[in-house]
This record gives sequence, structure tokens and C-alpha cells, in this order.
Amino acid sequence: MFCKPVKLLPKLLPVFFSAVGLLSSGCVIYPELVEKGMYAPKSERCGDCHKDIYNEWKNSPHARSFTNAEFKEETNTYQFTFCLGCHVPETIFTDKKIEPRSENLAEGVHCNSCHLNDCKLSGPTPAHGPHPIHEKNQFFRTSEMCGKCHIGTFLAWQKSDTIEEKKTCQDCHMPSIKRKLIQDDPWQKIYPKREGKQHLFSSQTLFDTHNTLLTMSFIKVIQCNGRIEGILELENTGTPHGIPTGDYGYREVVLTIELQDEAGRVEDLKKESFFVEMKTALQYREKRCIPFYFHYDGDSYAIKATIHRISFHKDTDILLAEVKYTS
Repeated sequence: MFCKPVKLLPKLLPVFFSAVGLLSSGCVIYPELVEKGMYAPKSERCGDCHKDIYNEWKNSPHARSFTNAEFKEETNTYQFTFCLGCHVPETIFTDKKIEPRSENLAEGVHCNSCHLNDCKLSGPTPAHGPHPIHEKNQFFRTSEMCGKCHIGTFLAWQKSDTIEEKKTCQDCHMPSIKRKLIQDDPWQKIYPKREGKQHLFSSQTLFDTHNTLLTMSFIKVIQCNGRIEGILELENTGTPHGIPTGDYGYREVVLTIELQDEAGRVEDLKKESFFVEMKTALQYREKRCIPFYFHYDGDSYAIKATIHRISFHKDTDILLAEVKYTS
């Protein structure tokens, strides 16, 4: 059972010691990875080594922050330039206004936007690499980092009650995972697995895995004289900012209450939308009662309530919560 590892050992040792030697000598093999302007690297160059993180990022909202149809339309095809700093940032590590970069705009918020700091790449864990790199930076573990662009949401998070060990933005929107930071040879040979974060930046995963962030319950349902009426109670139990949240753009959350007959067919429904701009977002720890009534003469029925985050063109949505009442 030990034959195979022993045979592989002579092949792996030279690779291992070669990589260790390069790093210990302070050799920088890829200085171009911290370039700016016309020589700035694309994120796929980072993906040569950080394969898993790159694949997560390229399907994330950050990667589409510049190219998505909603942003293009609401900025009049990028004419509102004050938005560009956060949608195509050169780097968030600045005490001044975040400036947009001039290259690789289609990549939106890309790797160097968040990891390039003073001509070196940095992250929340200690590391050695074949490119200029800082020591670990605890700023990456704080909500203040996300608040560099998501200002309104960060301020709401700050105001939410100070429960012990309150979750950060990263705790909710970047699920934890244990893996190697690098998946490319020879570098992966010298890196152990460690606790890290997935680069998804998605609310979909968040609500799929946490069923206590937003709760709904029917607290009163009565059928009388061909009429069904009741109250649906909503509570933002675990999201330490408003639902929906954000500073600009289209953010709509839609509550739908459906009356279904005994065969599951929808007989009637009620919809209600929540918007930040109209001050109807459901704030942290807020409870809200939504009355409803339907005309119905049947004996058996069900009432289903769902809450969805709706996209600008109504072509995608995220299910945030659902509940069903059966007579």
C-alpha cells in the first residue's frame, strides 16, 4: 500500500524544493500581476493559479458589475461617471474617492480591485507567493472593507443592534470553505489546506442555507360567508440591514400571497413590493403585518406566501422565504 507514494516522492521533492527555494530567496517571478493602467493583468491571469476562486468570481455579481444590463441602462450607457469608481475600481485601498480604472472594464470588480494595495497583493491570511505580496491584512475580515462601496448597507449594518459576535458581510456573502489557496503546480505543493472564503458574493446561496434570515407566518386566517381573510406576519430576523438594501439601482423585493384551490390552482393573489427609495424596505428586527382577503366559496384551500428578490428586467429572481397555510 506504500509503493505508490514512495515512487512518486522522487518526482515531487525537486518540484517542492524548487518552489520553496524561489520563495525563500525572495524571487518575484510575476511582477506584472501588480501593474496598473495599460499593463494591468486580467483576472484570468490570477485564475492561472487561483483556479477555484477565479471560477467563483467570474459567475458572481462583482464580475458583472459593469456589463449587466441594469447598470448600463440606469447610467445612460455609462454617462453617469460618478458610479464607475465602485463598478470598475482600480483599487479600494485609498482614503480618497475610489477612482475607476481605464483598462479591463468588462471585468467589473475584479481581483486587483480588492487585493491590490500599494503595489502589492494582500489578503486575510499569511502567504508567500511568486508576486509582490503584503503580510496578512485583517481589514479583509471586516465589514468596513465592503462598506468602501456598499456605503448605505454598511451604515445600516453598523446601526443594527450590537449582538455579540455580529456577523460581518463576509460571514454571510462569502461562505467558508477549507481548501488550498492555489491549484496550480508547483505552488500548490507547498500550500496546505486552510480555512478561507468562497468568492460568490451572492444572496442566493445565503438564503438557500439560512432559513432564519427572514421569517413569515400566518397569524390569523378566517373563512366566512364566501370570504377568506387573514394576516401574514413578516420579520427580518437575521439580516442586519434592510430587505432590500443598497444605494443606487433597481432593488425590488416582491411579496406574493396566493389563494390555491384543492387542486393547487391559483384562484386569486395579492402582491406587494418593497423598495429602498419608497422607504418600504423591511429593516433589521422589524415585524410587519400584511392583511389579505379573497373571495372563495370552496371548502378546501391553501394560501401560499413567497418573497422574491426581483431583477431589473424580471428575468431572474431569488427566493428569500416561503410559507404555506392549509385549511
